[in-house]
Amino acid sequence: MKKKLLEKDIFYLSLFICVCLVAFGGILFTNKNLNKLVASKDTINKDNEINLVKEKNDSVPTSTESKENLEKAKEQNNKKTETKSESKLNYIGTEVLREYSADMPSYSKTLDVWEIHKGLDIAAKDGDKIRSILDGTVKSVYSDERYGTSIELSYADNITVIYSGIKENVSLEKGDTVKEGDCIGYVGNTTNVENEDGTHVHVEAYKNDKAINPLSLLE
Repeated sequence: MKKKLLEKDIFYLSLFICVCLVAFGGILFTNKNLNKLVASKDTINKDNEINLVKEKNDSVPTSTESKENLEKAKEQNNKKTETKSESKLNYIGTEVLREYSADMPSYSKTLDVWEIHKGLDIAAKDGDKIRSILDGTVKSVYSDERYGTSIELSYADNITVIYSGIKENVSLEKGDTVKEGDCIGYVGNTTNVENEDGTHVHVEAYKNDKAINPLSLLE
C-alpha cells in the first residue's frame, strides 16, 4: 500500500516538473519573439524619424519629378520678378488704360468719339509720384485747356516725352536736368479731354519730331 502511494507521489511530482519546464520554455520563447518585435519597431521608427528630418532639412519633395517642378516654379517666379523690375511702366502708374494708335482710332469716353490717339494713358492714383523714364533735361512746363499741366522732357537720341495730367505745383523749370527715376511731379488728373477715363497720366513721345509709341520706351 505504501509502495503504491509513493509511486503516485513520484508520478505527480514528475508531471508537475514537466508542466513547469514547458511553461518556462514558453515564457522564454515568447520573450524572445517580443524582443525581436520591439527591435523591429525601433528600427522602423528610427528610419521614419531620419526620413522626416531629411525632408525637413531639404525643404523639397523627395521625388525627382517634384524637385524639377519646384526648380521650374522658382525659375518662373524669378523671371516674373525680373520682368516687373525691368518695366518702367511703374515710373508713371499701374496699367495702360488706353493704348497708342497712329492709324486705328480708339474710343474716348470723355469726348464720346472715336479718334486717333497718339499717346498712352496710364492709370495712376491721385497724388502718386511721376518719375522720369530716362536721364534728360526739362524743355518746358506748361498748362493748356486740353491736357492740363504738362512737363516736356528732352532725352538722348532726339527723343522728347510729354507727361500730362500733373498737379499744378510743379517745382521743375526749363533747363533743369533729371536722372532716370527722379520725381518730376505728382498725378493730378488735370486733363480736360480725358477726365472721364479715370485718374491717369497721358504720355506722348516723339523721335526727331515724329510721334512714336511711348510704350517702346517703357519696356
